[in-house]
Amino acid sequence: MSLTVETFLADFKPEVRNLAIHVRELVKSVLPDAHEQVRPGYKTITYGTGPRMSEEICYIAPLLSSVNLGFLYGTQLPDPQGVLKGTGKLLRHIKFHSPEDIDKTAVLGLLEAAKTHGHF
Repeated sequence: MSLTVETFLADFKPEVRNLAIHVRELVKSVLPDAHEQVRPGYKTITYGTGPRMSEEICYIAPLLSSVNLGFLYGTQLPDPQGVLKGTGKLLRHIKFHSPEDIDKTAVLGLLEAAKTHGHF
């Protein structure tokens, strides 16, 4: 049985839970047909074209006091606002501490560009 997003987020502080829900709404606005999956072992909600990790394009990771929106091919995405952080070969993320931290234009642009990796 797979874990629902609501059940997964229930153990987080209300501020983090609400922020994760807000980020989820943005992701789903650009990727409405994406396969959404909770990965409790990784403490993430993933989005992609199917259930396999190789099909994932982004994820939401609720943390103790913030939420990361990660892109599995982040180094290959255009980032004119410079919002992506990280040092890995491919992975990049944006860290949100509050809803006011979310630059919708930048996030929506990154999600649109990330769709090309999933062939949506």
